[in-house]
Amino acid sequence: MRKSGLYVLLAAIVLPLLLAASAAAAQVWIVDILANPARYWNMTVTLVGQVQNVAANPAGTTRGTYTLLDESCPKPITVRTNELPPVGKSYSVTGIIIQDPAEAGAPLLKEVSRSSPGMASTTLYILIGAGALFLILLVVFIVMLSKPKQKAAAAAESIRPRPQDTIRPAARPMAAPPTYADPGKTTKIPSGPAPTFAPPAADKTQVFMSLGADIVIERGPDKGKEFPLHKQVMTIGRPGARKNDIELGDDTVSKDQASIYYDNARKTFSIANESATNPTKVNGQPISGPTLVENNAVIEMGRSVLRFKKT
Repeated sequence: MRKSGLYVLLAAIVLPLLLAASAAAAQVWIVDILANPARYWNMTVTLVGQVQNVAANPAGTTRGTYTLLDESCPKPITVRTNELPPVGKSYSVTGIIIQDPAEAGAPLLKEVSRSSPGMASTTLYILIGAGALFLILLVVFIVMLSKPKQKAAAAAESIRPRPQDTIRPAARPMAAPPTYADPGKTTKIPSGPAPTFAPPAADKTQVFMSLGADIVIERGPDKGKEFPLHKQVMTIGRPGARKNDIELGDDTVSKDQASIYYDNARKTFSIANESATNPTKVNGQPISGPTLVENNAVIEMGRSVLRFKKT
């Protein structure tokens, strides 16, 4: 009976947490849809962002389209609705991704429902983690209370050694008498150079040479991190088979995203995109081959924004 009550309590706490986690997982970013729209065709998604432009169609009605912008990228997505919202207000919009008939291949969100945005996903994950931790502690506490108290072990009987069992120390062997050199004999010392002892080799010091520039993460999961450029080729990407010099925890960045090259003769830096699926942008323009980067250039990849700074 006690176990069944524990299982009911466990289900009552875990199920709301799982439902909250699944609801949070339905939210996607606009940058993901714009980067790979074919992946989301006819899929129901939830976006959280701010209303930008509103256009009635037909004019004078509440039907039409509006653009929604979130923090993942500077480009908004168009939303078709039967009830136009006010400009500047933030919403959580659920709808179906379809192709925009006015622009072939461009994604358009057909609105199904719209509501005020709830708590941020990061806050929701923290609450879910705190609830799970509380659940674990509660289960441990209940299990400890349900265990029967163990009886104290009987004291071990003390046994006194008998006289015949007394252990005596073993007799020490007598040392051999010391031998002394005969003063009447001459002792020869072997000839040859005296042995030399080399001191242990010191550890080699690793030399770190800065090239006079840093990469600063301004937006994304790694916001605030700085990476000094100290090699002629610095690789950028998620953790994977390639060991990247600038390793990002952004799941919208490829494992082999890009590389930064240093021209020692011209003292310049350039960056090249190496991902076949995720674009790399410099100052808002997509790049492919090596592209020169100047001081304070903005580099975008996935949801992350990097800034190139000369020191």
